[in-house]
Amino acid sequence: MIRKLFILQLILFNGIIFSQNILTYVGNTALVTVQSNTLVYNGGGLQTAGSAVVNNSGNIMINGVAADGLTIANTSSFNLKYNPALTTDYGQLYISGIPQTAVTGKVNKEYRSDYQNGVTGRQQTSLPFNGFTIQDLINTFGTGQINFTNGANTPSGRFSPNSIFRWNNFNSKFDQIYINPDNNTVVGTPMTYYILPRRNASGSTYFWNPTSTSAADLKTFSGNPISDNTNTSSNFIFNLSGQQAVNFGYNGSLRNTYGETYRSYLDDPFSSKTPNWSTDYGRNLYHVANPFLTNIDLKFIATNEAGNLSDGNYISNLVGIAYYGSAQVNWQLGQGTTYGTAIVALTSGGAFQAGDITANRLIIKPMGEFMVKLNSNTAQTLDFSKTRRFKFTSRADGVDYSVTSAKSSSEDNNDIPADKIVKQVAVVVYDLDGLEIDRTYYAISPSAVTGYDPINTKLQAYATVNTVVAGDQLAEPSASIERKIYTKEEVLNGGEDINQMDKLYINEANEIGFKSKEIPLYINNIDQPYQIKFEVYEKGERMPEGLSNGNSFYIKNSQGQFTKIVDGQGLSLSGTQVLGLYYELPEGATLGTGNLNNFQTVIAKKDSKWTVRFAKDWNKATVEVYSSAGQLLNTKSGISTSTDYTIPLNYQAKSIFVVKAISDKGEVVIKKIVN
Repeated sequence: MIRKLFILQLILFNGIIFSQNILTYVGNTALVTVQSNTLVYNGGGLQTAGSAVVNNSGNIMINGVAADGLTIANTSSFNLKYNPALTTDYGQLYISGIPQTAVTGKVNKEYRSDYQNGVTGRQQTSLPFNGFTIQDLINTFGTGQINFTNGANTPSGRFSPNSIFRWNNFNSKFDQIYINPDNNTVVGTPMTYYILPRRNASGSTYFWNPTSTSAADLKTFSGNPISDNTNTSSNFIFNLSGQQAVNFGYNGSLRNTYGETYRSYLDDPFSSKTPNWSTDYGRNLYHVANPFLTNIDLKFIATNEAGNLSDGNYISNLVGIAYYGSAQVNWQLGQGTTYGTAIVALTSGGAFQAGDITANRLIIKPMGEFMVKLNSNTAQTLDFSKTRRFKFTSRADGVDYSVTSAKSSSEDNNDIPADKIVKQVAVVVYDLDGLEIDRTYYAISPSAVTGYDPINTKLQAYATVNTVVAGDQLAEPSASIERKIYTKEEVLNGGEDINQMDKLYINEANEIGFKSKEIPLYINNIDQPYQIKFEVYEKGERMPEGLSNGNSFYIKNSQGQFTKIVDGQGLSLSGTQVLGLYYELPEGATLGTGNLNNFQTVIAKKDSKWTVRFAKDWNKATVEVYSSAGQLLNTKSGISTSTDYTIPLNYQAKSIFVVKAISDKGEVVIKKIVN
């Protein structure tokens, strides 16, 4: 990396103009290429001129002062590139200290998403630019693709499939964006949460698939990038206050100013909806967006960090964050919005410890968005300026904040109060090709609440259950996206609370009072043999060697036999299953023979990309890609086996490849794939 940095600086500084405001000058016809995994540091201003081109596939850090400037000529191109073969490989731009008024011109951000938020739904995204306009959106999608002209409350206006919206946090509704008075209308702020259409007005034709690798689907958004200069803090400091006043009516039966019932579109994955909305449903829930052209790291926003370690945030009443993954949002006129289970991470003791808490789930990419849930209406702020991060994993606990600080490790979160420490087990369903189908979590803590208590539970997340309400423009959807695996609410002595209908994504129980008692676990609606795999966590970290106190989670099968849960191992099953999860065995129970097994290394397709999922006993791996003629196209060694590896292919080319995965012990898995 150092050699890459040195070479690039020689190119950048060739032909430098010495100025008080500009340190780096890229002249007319110059071409500068920043490769992946390269960091370019610029301690002042930057200017491009004429037809200069900057292609950034790595990380450019511009660290200036008030007298500096960033000037991109209208005839130049400053491109943040995206690698279609690897979703974590994209150009990032960090601007600090330069006043927003001294940042002129536009950068071109190539955008692909990890998630297509739904077949019929709109893409949830941000537009991280200063003064972004309707014309800028037209430049991205083309004339006539999006409805900007008809704002009427009709099927051809607001309710057209190609209309565009931004979330109104303080009135809990989506406001349509349309021309008023002209194309120079600014669509929102860099922190605004948008839903962008993917279908034409008839709803039958798709003009955008944000996860596709085709050239037509690679959208480029051009806008003025955001600096963290304090004079423009409204661009990157979000006020979490003022949302409590909305009156939703009984179970969301009242209507917003557009005539839509709140129950037809409002989703709160943190709160119970059945049989009735809990008192905090939809309350203190904010939709927020990443305002920067770097990743942001949310791991420490609820942590009271000391001194120079701080990211500038301490949201003491934070419940958690959530965002939608693939196939999680659908919408149809007259049927409303249908939600699946969001990706949810919950806090305890100032740290994210429950739900989707793996190292990259708390990282929000450029143009990403998320929801924030508070447990009270105490006003808070979320300052994004010190959450910026180039890496795709969270920084380590106890490490000074910087955009390049060290990544997290298993030694993190040692200062969590003892009564707030969370232990949890994830039960993940995979098909026989190793592709994830669904998952659920069981979390325990000494301060957690057992049983149905919508006021005091803090470590639960919910799947949506909906019923039809006729007559709305956006009527309540007829069915939720079906869960494949979930738990049900428990009673104090263990077992299912038959009075509660909620299907729980994350289920909490008290570590002390509910020890050795049953959490009901359901698996259904899977029409093929499948596997379940276990992930064990403590204080937000994977525990491959087991929990620190020596205790364990257990699973009970339909015949009443118990099997100890081991991180990374699993069971092969088929058909509908009614099982039980336990923290420690009940009195008198004995272990059955069980069929826990280590998963084998699998090469399979996931979210339109070919991936390698490694067996638990693989420590490091080498992956080689060959053409059908036997030519070696790509090789990478020393791959970490703790996460899936995305195979680098030209996904736009229809061809046959051979992939060879080799473990550090010499075990080999070979698969022929047809792209």
